[in-house]
Amino acid sequence: MRAVRPEGVFLNGNILTLDARNSRVQALAVLHGRIVALGSTREIRALAGLGTRRYDLKGATVIPGFNDAHCHILAFGLTLLGLDLKPAARIADIVTAVAARTLRTADGQWIQGHGYNNNKLAELRHPTRQDLDPVSAGHPLWLQHTSGHMGVANSLALARAGVTRDTPDPGGGVIERDARGEPTGLLKETAQRLVRDVIPPVPLDEAKAALAAAGRRFVAEGITSAQDARAGSLVPSELRAYQEATAEGRLPVRTSLLLDVDALPVADGGLAFGFGLYSGFGSDRLRLGGVKIFLDGSLIGCTAAVSAPYASDPGTSGFLVKPEEKIRLQVEQAAGAGWQVCMHAIGDRAIEVAVGAVEGVMGARARRLRPRIEHCGVLRRDLIRAIRQRGIVIVTQPRFIIELGDGFRRALGDERLRLCYPLRSLRGCHVALSSDRPVVEGAPLLGIEATVTELTASGAPYVPAERIDVLEAIRWYTQGGAYAQFREGELGTLEVGKWADLCAIEVDPRSVAPADVGRIRVVLTAVGGEVVHRA
Repeated sequence: MRAVRPEGVFLNGNILTLDARNSRVQALAVLHGRIVALGSTREIRALAGLGTRRYDLKGATVIPGFNDAHCHILAFGLTLLGLDLKPAARIADIVTAVAARTLRTADGQWIQGHGYNNNKLAELRHPTRQDLDPVSAGHPLWLQHTSGHMGVANSLALARAGVTRDTPDPGGGVIERDARGEPTGLLKETAQRLVRDVIPPVPLDEAKAALAAAGRRFVAEGITSAQDARAGSLVPSELRAYQEATAEGRLPVRTSLLLDVDALPVADGGLAFGFGLYSGFGSDRLRLGGVKIFLDGSLIGCTAAVSAPYASDPGTSGFLVKPEEKIRLQVEQAAGAGWQVCMHAIGDRAIEVAVGAVEGVMGARARRLRPRIEHCGVLRRDLIRAIRQRGIVIVTQPRFIIELGDGFRRALGDERLRLCYPLRSLRGCHVALSSDRPVVEGAPLLGIEATVTELTASGAPYVPAERIDVLEAIRWYTQGGAYAQFREGELGTLEVGKWADLCAIEVDPRSVAPADVGRIRVVLTAVGGEVVHRA
């Protein structure tokens, strides 16, 4: 009987398997999308047959494909198709960009922008409707803050939403008002829904195009798996868009969807989604992940719930977006229905509530159920100990250090900054690195650069004592993401039997200066042994 030949072989590489022995090999072979052999180029070449595809790595370093454990795939794709405000350095830049977009938009049609950051504007404030109205009077306008936790509407958008000086703040949200009590246009947290709910929905074809655009960017950056941290609430046919884009090959990465708990029906004390579906349902390419539960807001917006007032705004300590008893109830409903619980908690007050909910609801089962804390930004030593003891997974975003770190320092002061998005102090915990894209740039190598430099965008040291080494960061961006979604048996390392999800980079990241890690070029990405990107 003839031996079955591999479908593909990858030869002449510096392959870092990241297995328990830190094995390094030159080549690997793939059959049915999985790794079937690892070894020297000579050994693997000998396995190939006439129909075997051969890929010459030309000495490139190969690592497991990156797993972005917390990003917003569809939202990011839509930003690629929309008005990008990230480059804005002053409010006048935003006004100019909006004015240019109105010239290409029919009167009365909505204009949406994204990515502005008040902390990076020269005025250190948000734009207001008074800034925006002169250039957008004929168009309802919504500009999303880079954090996703707030945004600014012009007067026409507020009118369409029925927001006036008499509109009360919704629970868990704030309508910012001027000295006369009039809305400025800035809506925080749940107040955003007042405008978002009247924006026409994104059609299915546009959603699929956005997913395709995001997918192309992901594989070009070496990402082979991604977890959408809030799926099902952005567009009406969102899950259908994911399903069709995956089936049509337009979304090339393995995708896991975290569903917003507030969008799911409840019956008999548990979540009742899809006739009893829960985490893990789906295929190797698209599956249901956990349930997302929001506890607080954002750090740069001073809406994250912290235990002491903000240094930049001593009049506030942020807030929980829902009562503690509701948080615990939602954890019970999710866990009881078989869902992995993923809690957005940035401030230490919110993290304390999250840990308490895990302890009170799951107890000794927590390590098996793998609850997650998304972001886990402002920490304390006692909270780190509690998280480690209970086996809670921390899903954090090191790129924040570079892009948002200067704002974190202003918000918290130097003392609390020491454990704000820490790294080295998390050793011994289960950690998954991620981007939260489109909040910041999402290329994993840019995030890893932040872990080994601990420098902010201004060049200021962040918390140098929290640096980790580059290989540890890669493990947290590969194995960590796999563990966070119960897939460590098939993803995260390059071993026989696991999916052949890999990326080849031009140099070994251990051989370059820390500040150059983000500049390393991805030359090839493969998902299931199929090459989906070549530089």
